[in-house]
Amino acid sequence: MLWLLNIIKKRPTDKTILLSRIIFWLIYLSAIGYNLIYLNKSIETNYFWIEVSEEKLIYIKYGFLAIWVIPLIMWLTNICLLKSKYIRIVQIVFAFVIFYISWKIVEWPTLDVDVLIWLMWLFPLFAWITWKCITTKCMKYGEKITKVRV
Repeated sequence: MLWLLNIIKKRPTDKTILLSRIIFWLIYLSAIGYNLIYLNKSIETNYFWIEVSEEKLIYIKYGFLAIWVIPLIMWLTNICLLKSKYIRIVQIVFAFVIFYISWKIVEWPTLDVDVLIWLMWLFPLFAWITWKCITTKCMKYGEKITKVRV
């Protein structure tokens, strides 16, 4: 148990953070794309107390699929869009968006994409709690660093 705490205590390298982001979003992309688009599994038609037609459900499915574009751009360019405290807010928003998506996928008798996406929302939540998935370049973005000389 102590070795697990030591692993959690350490901050991963920037390369590990970027690689884990891409692996996370590729798993998400392949699971959503295969199950909702290729196999044409259904999603709920009730969104915010409004009944959605079958034609608009296709757009919602592709919207679920299009979420991965933002992390891909961040990975390719390694740019910092926000300060670290705002990146934490984005992380928790992503966690709740993924939780909402897993909630809207209709359950099937076998454990499939709904359970996978439900488990995947725990990773951004863990990143938000620990501050571990912010690269060093983004940790200092937007801060004015002054040297105090004695």
